[in-house]
Amino acid sequence: MTSEPHGGAAASAAAPAGGWTGSAAVLTTGERTRLVLAGEVDASMNEELATCTTEITRLGQPLDIDVRNVTFMDSSVLSVIARLSQRLTGPLRVIRPSDSVRFLLELTHLADVVEILDEDPSA
Repeated sequence: MTSEPHGGAAASAAAPAGGWTGSAAVLTTGERTRLVLAGEVDASMNEELATCTTEITRLGQPLDIDVRNVTFMDSSVLSVIARLSQRLTGPLRVIRPSDSVRFLLELTHLADVVEILDEDPSA
């Protein structure tokens, strides 16, 4: 499966306090779109996530959200996932969530509307 970054790709380097902030990138293949999240994904990324969401919605393909490298996730990102699950017609899959991300998905009942995959289907 070959992927190429798409116009909605965005990334951040370092937080003002010197800590790691998160990054978000939209990748596309012929059949699916992938949102790759890494680091601390939170409200400080609202603008980046809005750009990614616009691109994902425009593409209209089934979505995979790769969270294997997420170290922290807040409710603003959960809200983005919830909105995407409502906007897209194809199945939304969350790939390799950590225990803490899985807990958040279950606590908010997003685990009821997304498919959680312990392995990357494109590996």
